[in-house]
Amino acid sequence: MKKKRPAVGVAAKTRVRQAEARAQQAEARTEQAETRTEQAKTRAESAETRTEQAESRTELAKTRTEQAESRTEQAESTLQNLVHHVVDQHSEDSAQPLKNISPPENADLKIPLQKLTIRQREILQLIAEGQNTKQIGEILKVSPKTVEYHRMKLMFRLNRHDVPGLVRFALGAGLIPPGS
Repeated sequence: MKKKRPAVGVAAKTRVRQAEARAQQAEARTEQAETRTEQAKTRAESAETRTEQAESRTELAKTRTEQAESRTEQAESTLQNLVHHVVDQHSEDSAQPLKNISPPENADLKIPLQKLTIRQREILQLIAEGQNTKQIGEILKVSPKTVEYHRMKLMFRLNRHDVPGLVRFALGAGLIPPGS
């Protein structure tokens, strides 16, 4: 009978060692899970920060857009006032009809003006006459965005970077008489 007890003791010791090994493995898995949880929290915080930054950039872009629209309106208003001032000083008798715009005889301006479509010439003439984007859209029965698109194309084709530059070009090209 003595021989059975040592066998029971060896089996018990083996089971204890196996249980200890399983406990160590469970502790290691628990530590790994805690590490993954911490990493997930860090990633979530990073994502929140990026979201806040994106929202901040969106707000900044909206503010810049509003400022640009305000500056555009101010420039159009100033230009309109300037053109009306010039018109008031001179006679208002000879405005060319919109559909009959032809390239001028001025050789320096003839080539760039020929690059323009009829619609772009109409818009250029209306800009030079002091009409703002909304008014041009109403006159031509197109949306203000379409007018802005044509104005952008005009500036590109004529290598002008602002509305007063377009007005000077139109005056020099003879699209509107100097006194109108």
